[in-house]
Amino acid sequence: MSLEEFVSRTLDLLKEEREAEVEEARSWQQKIPLKELQKRGVCLLKLQPSNQHTGLYGRTIISFEARKVRQKIELPSNCFGPGDIIGLFDPLGEGLSKQLASGVVTKVTTNYVTIAFEESLDALSLPSEGIFHLLKLANDITYKRLKRTLHLLNNFRDGLPSELISVLFGNSQPNKAPSDAETKVRFVNPALDDSQKEAVVFALNQREVAVVHGPPGTGKTTTVVEIILQAVQQGQKILACAPSNIAVDNLAERLSKTGVIALRLGHPARLLAPVQHLSLDAVLARCDSAAIVHDVRSDIDRTYGKLKKVQDRGERARLHSELKILRKELRGREEAAMRNILLHANVVLASNTGACMDGPLHLLQKDHFGLVVLDESGQAIEASCWMPLLYAPKCVLVGDHLQLPPTVLSSRAAAEGLGTSLLERLVKTHGEKVVRMLRVQYRMNDAIGGWASRQMYNGNLHAHPSVAAHLLRDLPGVEDTEDTRLALLLIDTASCGLHETADEEQSKGNPGEVDIVVSHVESLLKAGVKSSDVAVISPYNLQVHLLRQTLSVAHPGLEVKSVDGFQGREKEAVVLSLVRSNRKGEVGFLNDDRRINVAVTRARRHLAVVCDADTVGSHPFLQSLLDQIEAQGETRTAFEYLDIVEEVSFRPNHDQSVSMNKNDRASASMHTKTAVQVGHIKSARDANTFREKDEVKGEELQQLRCKLEGFVVDKLKQRLEFAASLESSGRLWVHRFAEELGLGHGSVGDGNKRFIAVWKLGESSKSDETTTKEETPQSVNNEAAQEKQSDSTEDVTCKLVTKAVRDTTEKAEGVQVDLKALHMERVKRDKARTQEDKEKNRMGARRKKSGKNIAKGCQVDLVGDEDLDSVVEAFVQLDRTCAFPQCKANVSLVGHRCQHCHCTHCLKHRIPEVCAAHQPSIELI
Repeated sequence: MSLEEFVSRTLDLLKEEREAEVEEARSWQQKIPLKELQKRGVCLLKLQPSNQHTGLYGRTIISFEARKVRQKIELPSNCFGPGDIIGLFDPLGEGLSKQLASGVVTKVTTNYVTIAFEESLDALSLPSEGIFHLLKLANDITYKRLKRTLHLLNNFRDGLPSELISVLFGNSQPNKAPSDAETKVRFVNPALDDSQKEAVVFALNQREVAVVHGPPGTGKTTTVVEIILQAVQQGQKILACAPSNIAVDNLAERLSKTGVIALRLGHPARLLAPVQHLSLDAVLARCDSAAIVHDVRSDIDRTYGKLKKVQDRGERARLHSELKILRKELRGREEAAMRNILLHANVVLASNTGACMDGPLHLLQKDHFGLVVLDESGQAIEASCWMPLLYAPKCVLVGDHLQLPPTVLSSRAAAEGLGTSLLERLVKTHGEKVVRMLRVQYRMNDAIGGWASRQMYNGNLHAHPSVAAHLLRDLPGVEDTEDTRLALLLIDTASCGLHETADEEQSKGNPGEVDIVVSHVESLLKAGVKSSDVAVISPYNLQVHLLRQTLSVAHPGLEVKSVDGFQGREKEAVVLSLVRSNRKGEVGFLNDDRRINVAVTRARRHLAVVCDADTVGSHPFLQSLLDQIEAQGETRTAFEYLDIVEEVSFRPNHDQSVSMNKNDRASASMHTKTAVQVGHIKSARDANTFREKDEVKGEELQQLRCKLEGFVVDKLKQRLEFAASLESSGRLWVHRFAEELGLGHGSVGDGNKRFIAVWKLGESSKSDETTTKEETPQSVNNEAAQEKQSDSTEDVTCKLVTKAVRDTTEKAEGVQVDLKALHMERVKRDKARTQEDKEKNRMGARRKKSGKNIAKGCQVDLVGDEDLDSVVEAFVQLDRTCAFPQCKANVSLVGHRCQHCHCTHCLKHRIPEVCAAHQPSIELI
């Protein structure tokens, strides 16, 4: 692509992107009420100015606070932050139609927000005692700077960057420096690995361009610092930039510890605290001319104070003229001081857009810089990179084009190339001619990093021995638990009824996954992991919102962010909630492999993925992650984190996602609201959410049976206990399998701590059997009463199981069991059951009638020798039929469970008047 074609197409796509930003802002202002905007945190209403002073370049700094109807009133919750562009609006206008000025937020507290304006309120003809609205705006400053840069690039013919421009647009090939001019490097940091040293030498010896490809955890910043220090030793002046202020600040902080003279450009409000002393404002305040500049600012503030008190027109005109002169003097003195500071700096740091031609850099000569370094260049749109690139003949691009691309709002602009970074384009165009890859990562356990290496980096990324096997349990103060000894964990919600939801803006959430994430996080914290070492990440903003509601209050140090908000960061443990759960297997923008790569590679020692494996596994890249966890980690079902369903009065259609109104978000983590009333479940932490009542699957039955058969052949074990979290249908199958295998079995404990114990019958297990006989009667006698609290059908089946337990315990003798005998016995039983099918069908009607009597409170004798499966089947059928006499309506999909009789009625018979158990309360009324 030629330079002219690039400029023409990019200008068109930037216009498209700008229109998308404006349309989004317009929809906020016109379609959404002001109070709703304030609830969302993007608007503050009816604020008044509290104090004012003059800042750099004569900017007017004004603090706004709520009207003082009482002392120390706090501002509403908001998402304003330093560096945000804010519009100032007249509340007397219609909505937000009348914008008075715009400025930049410099400070936000609970009581006031401070904004920097280019001019004073008086110059803008604003009332000093007025009331104003503040609204976050789309930033048009960046758009104007990008346009100006592209026009400048298109007209650029001569000068230092001309050869660089030719190479970057493919008109010439990249070149190495002449052999006699190659740099002989003595490394400042001798601890660099071989791939880092190779990248440093390569970057220094390239004539026009070098690309340092740094996958996650490979020490990109360390390599960049070494390149800059080597260039400084050669006497070069360096311009170092990045697309985000945080990336620039991280680099500035590292350079400040090396002894070079570093200067950070940009609005002080956008800088992190550790680099504030490097800012241009701070250095100006410490320079020799600082006292004179301070005096001029004081004169401006004093004159403005007089202007507010004077009413005479002539006097006001004189004061305005004096202010103009003072501001001109202030600008001249500040520019002279800034030029001197810029000339003495070894490294000047700025964001890409902060390195524009109309900023402080215009004070320098065009040939001042010898090298431009662009960090995190894979996240920058190419147009923004050309702002700093026009200052020097050579550039070094550092980043990873296989992580998140530049953020582009317009889908059309992204599809047509605006989201393609310069780094990605150069890698595709020139390949190994300009690229050196860092191959050793110092972050991830090899089980985590190995997957990323194979899937994204052709197997060229290797874990350093110091991190290859590190785990959470190796951290000081962390216990060795079943969670802290794992590098990879999958919590699979498939078939658990934990379906995704959607809000008005089509973001996705999954309240069921929220409860599982919280349970796992609390398990890690209980083991001694610090909350500051744990991150919870989700690709969807709605899920981030739900997670923050639950986690942020209880654990303030724990970070919950989207994938986009966590690039460039790392944590010892990462819990990833993928949200999507639907029968169609739709994964949405989870199909962006780069996004998943970023999410996974934030973890150092432990990665837990919470997802519906059936849904996300429909995407091959995600399936490869699940396969990696299965091979080198542990897979658990969500049933291990959720107790049984207490009440469900509606079973949702799996093909549809449950919709969530944004107004319901505040309570979504505690009560998931759907279009119809649903029951709730208990999670491991007693939070309420929704999941569908499910039958035991074939795989789970096989696991239970294999566990019992393994116990039978293990001569060392005499007793086997199952987790208290085993669901009701699973417990029933354990009873049946134990009976089939000739094992003793019963329930032990009370309430949520009740579990099933299985033991071998015979002389070798007398001690265990004695203990069980002491525990079993109480648990067996109380079992039906405990189960009745959650499900009336389970009440009856547990009674049947209780009798089966008693009969088996009384009759069974010590037996020797082997797997072959078990198989032959099972075949024999299956044949016998086949012969009994006709008998079952004949007796079905009588069982159903007697079963209804039981379900409605009548007492019947417990069945003894009758086949347990047939009885269970009969009572399950009862639970699917309306409990009202003579009504045959099916209530398996739609029904109402009566809180008095605990039976399910159809919608026709759900009214209290038809329920016998409800009649006493009606009569009292």
